[in-house]
Amino acid sequence: MSAAEGMLTLLAVNPTLLPPAPEHADGSHIEHRQRDEIHPCLRCGQRAMCAYIARSKTKPEAGPRWLDLCAACDHWVRTNLPEEWRP
Repeated sequence: MSAAEGMLTLLAVNPTLLPPAPEHADGSHIEHRQRDEIHPCLRCGQRAMCAYIARSKTKPEAGPRWLDLCAACDHWVRTNLPEEWRP
């Protein structure tokens, strides 16, 4: 399981409820989303400063989805991920 998939699991998120990400998104898409767009944090609703692209293994038909987190929630998720899910 990737870190982004682990985050979906840890946050108990249905990936189909997240905004779709471009199919072939890369680092420039993530950087643009973080710098030039305003999105709420999935966990607390504050302004997100971190963006990830997640693909669900349980719902692969959902395609890539944006996972937006504020800095505090990003830290919380990263420190609570099991070791095998960490990047």
